[in-house]
Amino acid sequence: MGTPTFITHISTFLSSAGGWIAGLGSGGGGVMLGYHALMRNFNDDPQATSHHTASMKKVLVGTAIVAASGAIAAVAGKIL
Repeated sequence: MGTPTFITHISTFLSSAGGWIAGLGSGGGGVMLGYHALMRNFNDDPQATSHHTASMKKVLVGTAIVAASGAIAAVAGKIL
C-alpha cells in the first residue's frame, strides 16, 4: 500500500510554504535592514541613531529565525 494522497498533499504544501516563507521573509528582512541603515545614516540625533542600530540587530535576528524556519519547513516537506 502506497502513501495516502492526503500525506502527499501535506508534504507538497509544507515544501512549497517553507520556500515561500524563507524567500519572502529574507527579502522583507533585507528591506527593513536597509530602511534602518538609511535612517541611521541620515539622522543627527544620537538617541535615534542608537534606536536604529538596535532595530537593525533585531531585524537580523528575526530574519535569521524566519529563514531557518522556512528552510526547516521546506526540508520537512521533502522528507515526508
